[in-house]
Amino acid sequence: MTSQAAAELDLAIIGALQLNPRADWADLAEALQYSPKTLARRWKLLSESGSAWIAVAPGPTFLKFGCAAWLAITCRPQSKHDVAEALIAEPAVDTVSSTSGTSDFHVIVFVSSIADLTRLLTDRIEVIEGIRSVATTVVLTNYTEGARWRVQALDLEQAHLLQLPQAAPTRRKTIPFLDDLDRSLLGALAKDGRQAWTTLGEQCDVTGPTARRRVERLIDGGRVALRCEGANTLVGPVVETTFMITTAPSELNTVGNLLSRIPKCRIANATTGTSTIVATMWFQTVSEIAPFAAALTRELPSITISDRFISLHTFKRAGHVLDQDGRTTGLIPRAIF
Repeated sequence: MTSQAAAELDLAIIGALQLNPRADWADLAEALQYSPKTLARRWKLLSESGSAWIAVAPGPTFLKFGCAAWLAITCRPQSKHDVAEALIAEPAVDTVSSTSGTSDFHVIVFVSSIADLTRLLTDRIEVIEGIRSVATTVVLTNYTEGARWRVQALDLEQAHLLQLPQAAPTRRKTIPFLDDLDRSLLGALAKDGRQAWTTLGEQCDVTGPTARRRVERLIDGGRVALRCEGANTLVGPVVETTFMITTAPSELNTVGNLLSRIPKCRIANATTGTSTIVATMWFQTVSEIAPFAAALTRELPSITISDRFISLHTFKRAGHVLDQDGRTTGLIPRAIF
């Protein structure tokens, strides 16, 4: 296999696992036109090098039971490295990025409640040596998140073959709280999102079928989501740009849902604060940003883009610590799990 063919296959594997993170290699073989053995071998190389992984993240119904917030943090210039290290080590911190603009870092946190958010800020974030200020924006509605973003590496036929069958519409069974077994299973799954159910069960002292039933219950209920991530060197250049958007309350859901359907959109949240929507787009070049903003305001004349920031480097995403090329180098156990 040539290096170009290998790179294309690796990207196709990521695309396939974004559609179905725990699909058997045999189920992917027909669509990707490689043997299950070849697919398993390529994934092993990707995961061992930190170039691709399955992350466990809060799901689309998390806000019914928990709290998410964006933090804009400023610090003394000479303290940036130490502040970044402290933020990365905090289990409640999901994502840490250094950013352009007036803030030094943009941070996403997940906690169980507003009270826990208050304690996190007061007791563990604001006391970090070197931090000057923390501006907090609470997420009210999640229109889309990273688990729905795609690398666009598959053609329509491949995507059709790999798409999970849609069950008849049913009301999701809500999961009001996680018990100790749920947390144990999610913690073990976060280390290897494709490990066999029997292996996962052994780590948590339950049978494989019990492990599968518990995890699928949490996923089907929207409490958690599995998502396949890839390093920037693999998925292509990423210019991560966050837009602060203001719109009338009556237009909020219309704008949020439209943003969520844009392929470049990684995150779209309705939030508190002067900007009512925060949206993160993944561009390939800086030159795409201004035309995108102009097209967006033409399409939605009721909105105002009050600010925009470029992520200079993402230190942590979905609990994974990343290197300069976006490869995972370790996992910080999540506080919410």
